Amino acid sequence: MLSQEFKLYLPFILFFAVVALSLLLELILRRVLREKLEETIADTVFLTLTSVLIFAIGWVLSDQVSLWSYRELLKNLSIFTSAVYITRAAHLITSRQKLRFLPYICFFLAFTASVLFLFFPFEDYRILKGLTVTKKFFIFLGSLLVVWELSSAISREVIAKTVRATGTIILTVLFVLWELEYLKFDFRTLFGIALIVFLTAVLTVFNSKLLPFLKEKLKGELPQKDLDSLEQNLKILLSTLYLVGLVGILKGFSNFGVLLEKLQSLYIINTELVKISVGNLINSLFLAVFLFSALNVGKKLIKLSFSKERREVEGGSAEALIFNLGVLFNVIVLLSSLGITWKVLLPIAGTLGVGIGFGLQTIMNNYVSGFILLFSKKLKVGDILEIPSISITTLGETSPSVFGKVEDIGILSTIIKTNDGVEISIPNSSFISSPIVNFSYKDPYIRLKVPVGVAYSSDPNRVREILLSVIEELPYTVKFLPKTVRFEELGDSALIFRAIFWIDVRKNLWVKNIISDFYYKAWYKLKEAGIEIPFPQNDIWFRNSLKVEIEKPANGGMVDKGNSGA
Repeated sequence: MLSQEFKLYLPFILFFAVVALSLLLELILRRVLREKLEETIADTVFLTLTSVLIFAIGWVLSDQVSLWSYRELLKNLSIFTSAVYITRAAHLITSRQKLRFLPYICFFLAFTASVLFLFFPFEDYRILKGLTVTKKFFIFLGSLLVVWELSSAISREVIAKTVRATGTIILTVLFVLWELEYLKFDFRTLFGIALIVFLTAVLTVFNSKLLPFLKEKLKGELPQKDLDSLEQNLKILLSTLYLVGLVGILKGFSNFGVLLEKLQSLYIINTELVKISVGNLINSLFLAVFLFSALNVGKKLIKLSFSKERREVEGGSAEALIFNLGVLFNVIVLLSSLGITWKVLLPIAGTLGVGIGFGLQTIMNNYVSGFILLFSKKLKVGDILEIPSISITTLGETSPSVFGKVEDIGILSTIIKTNDGVEISIPNSSFISSPIVNFSYKDPYIRLKVPVGVAYSSDPNRVREILLSVIEELPYTVKFLPKTVRFEELGDSALIFRAIFWIDVRKNLWVKNIISDFYYKAWYKLKEAGIEIPFPQNDIWFRNSLKVEIEKPANGGMVDKGNSGA
């Protein structure tokens, strides 16, 4: 039979054997998978999973120890070892060298405080309480250093600061709840914290490694501004899911749910129709961030379902439609999550309808007009428009109209970007009630008519040949559509021709530049052919004779007098 002393130490022996086996497996993993997987990722996953496994085995083995002090020692030893593995995984993710030993020192001091509490005969309650607080504080400080180190792996400084601040707040709240005994640690709680550390590592790897890789893969598929928006909203979406998962883990693996129930029962408004609590407000805030970030991600990804040729126009219109419908859906869901239903909204709307009807008339008109534009497809993202009666004087030119591209069809207004880089917001109702010149409604091809005047001595056929050759040399012309040179009129001082050809306005938004290039080439070719481009001349005929007199100068010079007829 085994001696009583050996039975006492057997769980410790088995625990250290498991730790030794994990180190051996780590060496084997590095040798076997070094060429197949990236070493950092493989080691990080292995160390994280090993930390959870060692903690679970140590906790189970502690139940086999008969003495309370040794049982608690093995529990604290498993916590310390698990924390060391998690810290090593964080070092691998960040590759940080400066002050990397600080988390180990914190966890070691926490373990030392627990040993002093268990085996030194302190009878003073204040000393025991101090050791307990010291242990909790160093665990909190070590965990905080690990979170800060993981945040340093994020490339964008703004996101890194956000993760660092969020982690600090969460850990501080956990420490305070732990100290106030709202959060009690047992096997389930510590397992939940291991899951939280694992989720934090996954979030960090995604932000620092996978998200830049995804952005690089989509670089040729979406415009840069869409990629930046997609990246930002993906980070917000994943961070929100991370926080929701964190709360869910704490609720499922500890008594943290008691605090949530108290917040849920702490009402701000408590009536028969409306019941809004602090918990509802917090849930609605998380839900709002999740829904709108998911909406922004979805509206960008929907473009990828269209081919590259249709992505700008049809994909942009689908993006605008999904966003408008998504906003309406999100508002309804958020009102429901707050406890505000149609039973509440309809009486309020009926009471205030007369007073606010006129104020909301313009807003609803623009909102509904946006859906009419999207569903009728008379206006699409990417269309080229000319809108009358808008003048931009700041740029040094006064124009009675605006020429530009539709960038976005929003909830209340449409954004038009001009050739000068100016973005103009126009109410959606204006496109319903006013005429619009749409250069790309069914197709993007438009016909240009450029006038050219030559001298009366020119050969019209030769002029026609030269202008046709100029049209052929222009890279902007659509080759499969007809082109011609029309002899339009016998002008006062020139023969007037008109060069007619087609362009793709979506590819060549700078129409005046095309006309300018045409005139450059035509001028040199006509001059080379000896064809004169005249300027206006007038001959003046007098029906009666004119008498011309030259008066004597003031200095006494000669005076000539005579008659001249013309």
